[in-house]
Amino acid sequence: MPGLLATRLADRPPLMIIAHGGNGPGKAEQELARRMNALGVATLLFDAYEMNGFRYRGTTLFLTGTSNESRQRMIFKATLGAYEWARRQDRIDTSRLFIHGLSNGGSVALNMAAVVDPAHVRMVFAEGPSPTGIGMPDRIRVPLRLVFGKLDNYGGRTEDDWMYTRTDPCAFNRASPLTAPGTARHCSATVNPSEMTISPQAWGEQLRATGQPVEFRFYDNAAHGLLIGPIDRGMRVYGSGPGAQVRYGWIGAGPEVADRYVEDLIAAIRAGYP
Repeated sequence: MPGLLATRLADRPPLMIIAHGGNGPGKAEQELARRMNALGVATLLFDAYEMNGFRYRGTTLFLTGTSNESRQRMIFKATLGAYEWARRQDRIDTSRLFIHGLSNGGSVALNMAAVVDPAHVRMVFAEGPSPTGIGMPDRIRVPLRLVFGKLDNYGGRTEDDWMYTRTDPCAFNRASPLTAPGTARHCSATVNPSEMTISPQAWGEQLRATGQPVEFRFYDNAAHGLLIGPIDRGMRVYGSGPGAQVRYGWIGAGPEVADRYVEDLIAAIRAGYP
């Protein structure tokens, strides 16, 4: 809940549910919760790994032993449970719920936009979602904002392998039984596995062309995880041993960009108030 010195938006604050990325609830997710609390927004941040019995230190196990789709299925189930729990709470305004997700959590968030009740959820923010995992829904029920740093090449094979335009083999997809129908029905490990996925940007444009409430925000001087900290133009190692692969992994954003991102988030939340 917001602290005593936080901005007061209403007697009962709105709530932002934060779906973490594949590395667990890290610096970006914790910074988002801190900033939202200071601005009068209650937050719900959880650790889907720990909730499912995984005790870990660091990210090695989950970068080398699990796939995007398995991480996303787990995080989606936890996020869906968090939503069902949150809308029964009387300390928050259950008609003003928001969902935010980063990376694998961004893929979870955009899938949540297809299953939540508009009477409770006002908007979903999907930051840096992956093109692979549990797929992307054919239809959404609440407004969705897709957020990308223009320098987001996290996991890319080349410097300009941007997350928003990236495609990967359908073999990397697997539908979750809890999600709404979507791209994984015709693009997965069992259906057209050698074809390529649609990119997150192209998917969002398709939905928007049919009148669905999708908008984009692209941020200059920003990579993957706008609230992680200053930009780090480093590389990432995926896998281990002879099969290990080195990929681009730029993260973070300039401090002024991070501030503007938070301002944009809170402006969307405040827009629902008189």
